[in-house]
Amino acid sequence: MDMKRIKKIILPLFITLAFLLISYFGNQWYAEYHGIVGKDYSYIFYEFNQMVPFLSWTIYPYIIAYPFWFFSFLYIGYRSENNMYMITTIALIAFTICGIWYFLWQSDVEQWRVTSGLFLNNNYDTPRQDLNFSESIVMWIYQSAGPRNALPSMHTINSWLVIIGLRLDKKMPQAAKVLLSIIAISIIIATQTLKQHYIIDLIVGIILTEGIFWLVLKYQWHLYVKKIFKRLNMTLGLENKES
Repeated sequence: MDMKRIKKIILPLFITLAFLLISYFGNQWYAEYHGIVGKDYSYIFYEFNQMVPFLSWTIYPYIIAYPFWFFSFLYIGYRSENNMYMITTIALIAFTICGIWYFLWQSDVEQWRVTSGLFLNNNYDTPRQDLNFSESIVMWIYQSAGPRNALPSMHTINSWLVIIGLRLDKKMPQAAKVLLSIIAISIIIATQTLKQHYIIDLIVGIILTEGIFWLVLKYQWHLYVKKIFKRLNMTLGLENKES
C-alpha cells in the first residue's frame, strides 16, 4: 500500500464529505427548525410510484451507503489521481446545486413513507409497535432523517458517482467493478422500495450527475480543482512538489 497515494486522497475526501453533510443535513435542520413542509412530487409518474412495493429487507444495502461511498472514493482515488479529481469535481458541483435546491425548493415524502405500512391509521405520528428487525431499522432511518431533501436523491447521486468512477477506470479488475456496481445499483433501487424517494427523485439525480460529468469532461474543470487541492496538499505537507 502506497501511503503517498493515500495522503493525496485525504483532503479531497473530507472536503467532499463536508459539502455532502452541509448540503443535506444543513437543509434538514433548517427545514425542521423553521417548520418548512416541502412539495410532494408523487403526482409525477404517479402510476409508477403506486406500483413500487415496500421491501423492508432492502434497508441493508441502504444503510451501508455511507461506508460504501467512503470506501469507493478511496479505491477509485488510490487507483487513479485523475479519476479521483473528476469524481471530486462532479460531487462538489452536484452537492452545491442540491444544497441550493433544497433551500429554495424543499420537497417532502412524508405521505410516501406512510404507504410503507409501518404506521397506524396512515398517521405519520403513530408508528407501529410490532415492527420486525428490518422494519425497525427502516423506522430508525425515517426518524433520523426527516422526509425532506427528496428531489433530487442524494443517495442516487452518490451511487451514480461510484458508477461513473468505475466507467472511468478501464483497468479496474472486473470482479471489483461488478461487485461495486451491484452495491451502487442496490442502493439506488432501495431509495424506491424503502419509500424514501419518488421515481422522479431518482431520475433527476442520475440526469444531474451524468450531466455534470459530461460538462466537467468537456471543459476539463477537474484540472482546476486538481491544481487547488495539490497546492493545499503541499501546504499541509500531504504531498511533495514533484509528485
